[in-house]
Amino acid sequence: MRIAVLSEAEATDNEELAAARTTGRQRAQQGVPLEAVLRAYRLATQVLIHMILEDARTKSSVKLPAFLDISTAIMRVIDRHSEAVAVGYRATEAEILRRDDERQQAVFDALLEGRGRDPAVAEEAAGILGLPAVGPYTVIVSGFEVSPGSGVSVTRDTCAAYMYRTAWRIRAGHEIGIVALGGSSVGRLVAALRGEGTGRTGVSDAFTAIGDVPGAYRMAETALRTVPADSAEVAWIAECLPEAIVLATPALATGMARRALGRVLALPATERDALLSTLSVWYQEGRSASRAATLLYCHRNTVMNRLHRIESLGGASLDDHEYLLACYLGLLSLRLLPALHEDAAATGDTPEAGRR
Repeated sequence: MRIAVLSEAEATDNEELAAARTTGRQRAQQGVPLEAVLRAYRLATQVLIHMILEDARTKSSVKLPAFLDISTAIMRVIDRHSEAVAVGYRATEAEILRRDDERQQAVFDALLEGRGRDPAVAEEAAGILGLPAVGPYTVIVSGFEVSPGSGVSVTRDTCAAYMYRTAWRIRAGHEIGIVALGGSSVGRLVAALRGEGTGRTGVSDAFTAIGDVPGAYRMAETALRTVPADSAEVAWIAECLPEAIVLATPALATGMARRALGRVLALPATERDALLSTLSVWYQEGRSASRAATLLYCHRNTVMNRLHRIESLGGASLDDHEYLLACYLGLLSLRLLPALHEDAAATGDTPEAGRR
């Protein structure tokens, strides 16, 4: 009779497996590790097999094959139940993770919208996101590029490798991260990101209160916009403030570029490009005509003549600090605000920059 009952156990019906799946769900909700749950099943199997073998020793050798069949059947049944437990556990675990992720994303959005200025919201957000209650923090904005072999973004992978506590949100093709710096600094984080080749990224300055996330996010986003689309540079807002000013006030920057370089922009393309590239290299080389000439493969006098041509068109001297700054910001505007080229050429704008 016992043999028949145990043999029929192989024909485990869906109701019995449903009970096993329920057990798996319950243990997942209780936070019991899956390995611990499955270990209990393995121990139960060992106990049953031990009992069967002990019973078999008291029987005649004729009965031994039947008891071995029973042992095999029991192992198959318990294996099926273990699989059902694992299925229920993993399904529930995935649902819990999904709900947690949705909650974290909602809290992250609340911080981006400025609701973290409420101390209660800030405290709750830090707890849910796994961040310390007080900074220093920084914000990262980068293109979403998956790291080979890890399944997460290169930026996120790098932060994890350097043991930074972080929270992440993906929006409009960009990955936004709040990074708790701990005993580190923004400079060290930027060096790590650059060293790992994380790709086109913008990084804000450090801040202390989690309620300041919106401003830091705008800084990081602005820093990202200073990086050309085809570049993999990591831009730290502290290192690109002039560019940030241009992007933050495009109307003023456009006006300054027109005033300083409007007549240059209206020239035929060949002459215009020669003058602008010379001016750009001259700034790059610390306003040294000799070093600029070396990079441009021309004579120093050629550089000086082109600079004088710019001064003549602008109606001001590059020895004038105001005009010097206006031309520099004008060059940045041309790089960061591409429409300025077409707009200036189309309008034939010829501002008289030297007249005050």
